[in-house]
Amino acid sequence: MVPFDFYVNRYSVVPTEFGRANFLKEVKELAVKRRQILASKSLSEDEKNTRLQDLMLRNPMGSGPPLSIEDLGLNFQFCPSSKVHGFSAVDLKPNGDDEMVTVENAEEYVELMFDFCMHTGIQKQMEAFKEGFNQVFPMEKMSSFSHKEVQMVLCGNQSPSWNADDIINYTEPKLGYTRDSPGFQRFVRVLCGMSSDERKAFLQFTTGCSTLPPGGLANLHPRLTVVRKVDATDSSYPSVNTCVHYLKLPEYSSEDIMRERLLAATMEKGFHLN
Repeated sequence: MVPFDFYVNRYSVVPTEFGRANFLKEVKELAVKRRQILASKSLSEDEKNTRLQDLMLRNPMGSGPPLSIEDLGLNFQFCPSSKVHGFSAVDLKPNGDDEMVTVENAEEYVELMFDFCMHTGIQKQMEAFKEGFNQVFPMEKMSSFSHKEVQMVLCGNQSPSWNADDIINYTEPKLGYTRDSPGFQRFVRVLCGMSSDERKAFLQFTTGCSTLPPGGLANLHPRLTVVRKVDATDSSYPSVNTCVHYLKLPEYSSEDIMRERLLAATMEKGFHLN
């Protein structure tokens, strides 16, 4: 018998609900195949029985023989990934701990598990969130917005974009840099050449958040300030004062060096480059 948690965790390097979701997806597919076999009018009873016996889950180790769902020893309970809230299992139905999951009732198991994870099991938390949200902004007023607009308001721009004019107009070059200085112009071109992921990393490095507010750089407050880092050479790295969006940038001799040093700095974790 294979422990359920072990089986679920093998689906992902992150042993969380992501692995549980992938597992339930495979069980659902198994149940659908069973239903299709039973409903087939072109198969004899012997052929149906043979195909039903062949319904298996892939081995979580990636190799070895497949497993039947009965091999997992599942019952109709939700087992949380953490016991920090004081419980180890919750029945998905009355006496769920006494009913084992088989290929015959696997579809019911998936439906009950999905309902618990997405509805009944988080209902109290969602009600608390709704109550708190309503204190800030009445939810009934949100019907005026599309889901994309709500996401933009709550989460900002998830794919930050800007052009040269945005950077020139909405950043503040100071203390050794002006909008016309060669170092600042290199900085503008380097930022414009960044990919979406690189822009997110740059924002995380300089502002502490990987997204921009609605309206982009124009609505970033305080505005990004870029100053010339004194006594720096081509081997030096940029540093930041994240809380005030303050970037200390050496005046590199080329765009390539600036790009390399700036991207390397954005990958640094912690406060080593503050």
